[in-house]
Amino acid sequence: MTDTYDNATIDNYVIMPNHVHMIISIRNEYDEASAPRASRPTELIPRIIAIIKRKSNKLYGFDMWQRSYYDHVIRNEKEYLRMWEYIDENPARWEDDENNRTFFYEIT
Repeated sequence: MTDTYDNATIDNYVIMPNHVHMIISIRNEYDEASAPRASRPTELIPRIIAIIKRKSNKLYGFDMWQRSYYDHVIRNEKEYLRMWEYIDENPARWEDDENNRTFFYEIT
């Protein structure tokens, strides 16, 4: 991603069986007077997500993404750390996740 947007990094992520969580940090180098409209930080996230989707679909040869996604602006360090922890702990909670479509059958 850094080859496309030098001011954006993926700080933490986890790839789950049916979804992905990630923290994308954008260094705010936006200057209202000189920067083009599309470089506003709030408009970079959709462009970054589109690049991730496009590159991974091309790499794997099929469209693996749903059309929409959920995003949230992290506004302070406490929230950043809470989100970081959520991402790190998410795999351990997968078995109990309501979206886990894994079915276990008891063999008798």
